[in-house]
Amino acid sequence: MKNMFWVFLFLLTASFSCEDSEIPSTDLGLIELEKEIVALSESVACTNSAEWKFTPMGSKACGGPMRYIAYHQSVEREFLDLVDRFTVQQKAFNQRNNVVSDCMLVVAPRAVSCEGGKPVFLN
Repeated sequence: MKNMFWVFLFLLTASFSCEDSEIPSTDLGLIELEKEIVALSESVACTNSAEWKFTPMGSKACGGPMRYIAYHQSVEREFLDLVDRFTVQQKAFNQRNNVVSDCMLVVAPRAVSCEGGKPVFLN
């Protein structure tokens, strides 16, 4: 009898949760695009901080960027195109899925420094 109760409870819970599972928690296209952006950012070793810039990336549901990311000036055009595409797609995803966020302001770094061949933000 106890087993029947647990089976019934499981089926009841599963029937109510099916509707929620149709809303994706993330978009695979966004994940792949973000990986591509990070790979391009890391494709050049940071040896001279004067050659590095940074840009806001992504879109929080409340507005504003989700983060800042550094890039080398030699990949600037391709990099900024990818970041813009990612930001637009993330904003659309947020609106389409009624995503909520923490609404905390992400402060822009002051500059980029090189440490161990990688760009590091100075705040």
